Amino acid sequence: MSSLLWDSVQVMRFKITYFWFSLPILIGMLWFFTFYVPVSSLIEKRRAELSMAQQTRETMGNAVRDILEARKKDTQARLSLDGISKRIPLYQQFPTLIKAIAETGKRGGIIFDSFNSIVLPNGSQQIPSLVKPALDMALKGRFLDIGKFLEGIEKQKGYKCIADGKVSYADKDYPELTGKFLIEFRAWKGD
Repeated sequence: MSSLLWDSVQVMRFKITYFWFSLPILIGMLWFFTFYVPVSSLIEKRRAELSMAQQTRETMGNAVRDILEARKKDTQARLSLDGISKRIPLYQQFPTLIKAIAETGKRGGIIFDSFNSIVLPNGSQQIPSLVKPALDMALKGRFLDIGKFLEGIEKQKGYKCIADGKVSYADKDYPELTGKFLIEFRAWKGD
């Protein structure tokens, strides 16, 4: 009987030892399924929400930046257009401008052989309310005088460009050069 008792004590000890070794594993599994898995899934859910919120914030930031950039460009374009429109005279004022250019040239030592005003045809992309008057002139003068005269024209209201220009000289008139220029302007049609 003693051996039976002894066996039963050994089995009890084995069960107690088994119980003490399995208890941490049971506590670990219980902790894993009751705490870690739900918290882990909650954390992943929050990460996904945070990532989505960051993407939305980034998209909104880009949209706001684009809107601000568009407003800035619009403001710059309006200011530029206002500045350009102030520098463009009315077509009715163009004869006065031509007269001022001719007087400036004569005071600067320029002799005009011909001085004609023409209106160039509008391009397909040009604003219909703008006209392109041009001055076709043949003149004589010293090189520096012609240069100063052309610089003065560049500062006139409505000046666009020198569309064509030729300067030549003859040995008999050497200090005097002969020039032929087509100078384009812009002017508003209406009042």
